[in-house]
Amino acid sequence: MKTLEEIREDMRECGLSDYFNALAPLAKNSVQITLNIQDEDDIPLGSSKFGGHPDLPADMEWFRMDLVDIPMSFIAQINFAEVAPFDLEHKLPERGMLYFFYDCSPDGMPWGFNPEDDHGWKVYFYDGDPAALSRKDAPADLEEDDNGMLFGSARMCFEAVKELPSTESDLTNNLVFPDDDDLQDQYWEWLDENSSELSNKLLGHADPIQSGMELECEYVTHKINCGTPDGYKIAKSRGLDKNAARWNLLLQVDSNEDIGMMWGDMGRLYLWITTEDLAARNFENSWLILQCG
Repeated sequence: MKTLEEIREDMRECGLSDYFNALAPLAKNSVQITLNIQDEDDIPLGSSKFGGHPDLPADMEWFRMDLVDIPMSFIAQINFAEVAPFDLEHKLPERGMLYFFYDCSPDGMPWGFNPEDDHGWKVYFYDGDPAALSRKDAPADLEEDDNGMLFGSARMCFEAVKELPSTESDLTNNLVFPDDDDLQDQYWEWLDENSSELSNKLLGHADPIQSGMELECEYVTHKINCGTPDGYKIAKSRGLDKNAARWNLLLQVDSNEDIGMMWGDMGRLYLWITTEDLAARNFENSWLILQCG
């Protein structure tokens, strides 16, 4: 992985030292995820993976929607014991399994800007005996009734990476950048050249497609609808802007076309969690945002 000093030198050579100096205090460690597409029969039980069938505790059924009786689509399971060597700040548990399901039905795929969207996904943390896991068959009504998707399977590989926030992040709202359009264009060119085509990750900084999300998470979890400008005005009047930094990226899932995942127009799913809930392992409190082009 690139060190912060290597990033500094790279940006200096591109004339972007002012950008680095502004962003460096906000640098974070992330765990980048690359995919090894495999037949599911070749992926060991309990391994970290996108898609396929979940390895759930034997007494647990495939997750379904609360408001309408249809199954959710299985997105990912993450074995934290596999992630631990790459979690340099030990923010995640050293063991246990994180599961992520999402409503992929035609009337689903919630964006996360409405407080009522919270029924559209399920994040579950299992800290029990790995020997109790079993691979679950998909519900018969998952794809037959067009309720959702059964995605292809891919095992996850991990790498520790140091990264700076995007200037779109809400954490950078109070930073001062050079008032130079040409230099700004140069920054975006550098960012594009140094960004992966696919960006799946745990922790670190989100790669936003539209805008920062920290404030949206804070607002919407205080029951404020962010689908209209009025929502942002209400949130600001309540002084919620000061809480943006409490939100941490937990998981970013790109449009992994090779296994059938497409979030709108080449979009991404982002799971966010507060610092307090992350420390307390309250993963069920994670908030989801979907962004696409």
